[in-house]
Amino acid sequence: MKSNHILIQILILLAFVNQTLAQGQKFPWPDGKKMALSLSFDDARASNTSLGIPLLDEYGIKATFFVIPASVKKDLNNWKKAVANGHEIGNHSIMHPCSGNFIWSRERALENYTLDKMRAELVQASAEIEKLLGVVPKVYAYPCGEKFVGKGIHTQSLVPLISEMFLAGRGWMDEAPSDPIYADLAQLTGMEMDQKEFEEILPLIESASKNGQWLVLAGHETDHSGNQTTRLSMLKKLAAYANDPSNGIWIAPIGTIAKYVNETRLAIADTMNIPQLVRPSVDGQLRLTAENGRGIGPAIQYMPEWKAFGWFTSNDSVVWEVDVPMDGNYEVWLDWSVSDEEAGKEFILTAGKEKLLGIVEKSGSWETFQKKSIGTIPLKKGYGKVIFKSNEAFEEDGAILDLRELTLIRKD
Repeated sequence: MKSNHILIQILILLAFVNQTLAQGQKFPWPDGKKMALSLSFDDARASNTSLGIPLLDEYGIKATFFVIPASVKKDLNNWKKAVANGHEIGNHSIMHPCSGNFIWSRERALENYTLDKMRAELVQASAEIEKLLGVVPKVYAYPCGEKFVGKGIHTQSLVPLISEMFLAGRGWMDEAPSDPIYADLAQLTGMEMDQKEFEEILPLIESASKNGQWLVLAGHETDHSGNQTTRLSMLKKLAAYANDPSNGIWIAPIGTIAKYVNETRLAIADTMNIPQLVRPSVDGQLRLTAENGRGIGPAIQYMPEWKAFGWFTSNDSVVWEVDVPMDGNYEVWLDWSVSDEEAGKEFILTAGKEKLLGIVEKSGSWETFQKKSIGTIPLKKGYGKVIFKSNEAFEEDGAILDLRELTLIRKD
């Protein structure tokens, strides 16, 4: 029926991300690289400037150093050299506050912080770093990897604040690399490289390479041995491996890669299907696009050139998870296309126990999209699911429509 149309879409998607389903899409790293890798170190330890940075410079590798201003002052000239050599300086706070469960942090326990207090200290840290080193930190590492302030019912997440103030935020002691398509840049995973041999790190690299991920390694001291120490012997092997072109690794500071990820996401945002919770826009509308819906069924496909789902069996459906802002009746606008021959089939839209039935009207052709109100449906405030599917069986070589978007607008 529209086999040529579908073939063209699949070829385009294959050429772009090598797969046809969003869950399997690989991020397009520059120059055909298989993965990204960032090395990061916390606290501005003395061994970073004396041993770690010279080794990294020998291999031409630029890393990210999350510093505390007071520690930078102790070795200011060498930290200035690190900046001049292209290493990135990140914000690691003024006081290194962690949970009071760490006895040494009781005087600066996150449980006793507010968001305003944390904001003020982060602003202060960035200002001092700029005064000392002439750079404004674009990235942040959560001390102890902890992303909260307050306690009990007063606990609040630091993530929104970090998302507002920095390009990226890195965690600590995490268990997997970051997926550049899906990851929250304010919550990048940081995987420990302290006390590790290269043979322990290699499986993480191989896994990230296989899946097109971004591996962010995190450490502290850079020396031959010791507690909280990234071993120089491991770093040498890692640097040589990362620099081998045959391994397809893009190794760069966190800020450099985060900037690329952010810009690339924006460029490809409407060409990829990434199922995710639909939140209301500033005017309260819910835009259920093909990009954020989940196609379920034996043959349903997302077609990036048309930014739409195509139905190929009556068992196909699309499910959206939604955060409804208010109870009420919502007018539903359908953005669709269909050939005259396939038009006329019945659809059903469900939201919980509520249903909306209708007939798919002619749009003019598969290539001609129309937008029209198809009725209203009651929705309850809060989390829910909206499902669109055919309400009648049709032949295997038939179709119901290509669906680009459902827009839900509260009417009362």
